[in-house]
Amino acid sequence: MSERSVIHFIKPCRDPVEDHRILTPQYAMGMLVQGHIVKIGLDNCTLQRMEELPANPSRAAAEAVGLLPLVEFLERAPGVALTAMGTHEMPENRVAKAKRAYENFCATFWPSHRDDVEASHREFDEASTDRWVEFTELGDGARCTYGLAYVALLQMQNIRRTYPSLSPEEKFEAYLHSMAGMLDLVSAFELEIAKYAFWDASHVEIDRLPGRVRRRRADIKENFTKQQSTVSKCKRAAFNGAMDLYWLSGANLLEDLGVPIKTDVGEFALDNWVGTNDLKLYRICRDLHSTPHEGSKTMRFACSRESALGTLRYWRNVDRMSKNVMLYRNASGYRSLDSTLLSNVDAAVKHLERELRKVLNE
Repeated sequence: MSERSVIHFIKPCRDPVEDHRILTPQYAMGMLVQGHIVKIGLDNCTLQRMEELPANPSRAAAEAVGLLPLVEFLERAPGVALTAMGTHEMPENRVAKAKRAYENFCATFWPSHRDDVEASHREFDEASTDRWVEFTELGDGARCTYGLAYVALLQMQNIRRTYPSLSPEEKFEAYLHSMAGMLDLVSAFELEIAKYAFWDASHVEIDRLPGRVRRRRADIKENFTKQQSTVSKCKRAAFNGAMDLYWLSGANLLEDLGVPIKTDVGEFALDNWVGTNDLKLYRICRDLHSTPHEGSKTMRFACSRESALGTLRYWRNVDRMSKNVMLYRNASGYRSLDSTLLSNVDAAVKHLERELRKVLNE
């Protein structure tokens, strides 16, 4: 089977030297002995694969849609939890189908499973005619949760469309300072994506780079920074990218908060993973991920920076700018955003959509 179609498992937070942590039944057993249950959050791509399965799927059917590794893991691994988190990325009229497909998969290949007693389910209107999720119509909690990444990706679209005459370094500088100004919050993960978004290299320069760098650049463009032609497409692309980023950051946050899972034999801490059939996201996370620091799963960011990039003026400049600003913000201390983040997100989204309408069709 083509590697592109197979589900992959991402551990969003791991040591800087780890390429990818490998999820095995033996790993799950080791975590269980330590009082942790492996929890896999399945994204939109994987839920769509489940929708392709028939009512009573065989192992061959699961293999055909790239889900056999998940089937085999569930058959052999003890102490596992699954969640269909990808439904939060879907418009309401698609949720019911995805939910049925997920339950069909679990009933067939994981018949011993039981719902967590505190499990929550997304509310939806199956009669809705909306084709896409509209960020501004989400609830306060969702806008606050997804808002940082959504604003960041929308601003990358806006800067390239609104200020085409700026140099790549100037575009990155505009992004960096505008995020600090609009939200008083700068995420290192989105900052790294912005460096790729504004990197304007010739075909000759790209061809001289190591294959892993070329692939990473192409994957980031496809998943997060591909330039869109209308305001609606900009918004959809920003939301889809924001959800990818949330699957990663949200998994870390749950571990930081120590959110447990209740079972018949007691409470267990969670060891969070993301399951996805999006090979691009898997490859991106090989080189961009969180790393533990001072007891936190979310405070430090690790990324690959090959020597070939260090020889390029653009990369030297943007790395220097981002380092200086982040060190300054850290030394200055951070203000609480509890009472301002949501209003800042809403104001930023309104501003960016207005700016994009000036230069793009609806």
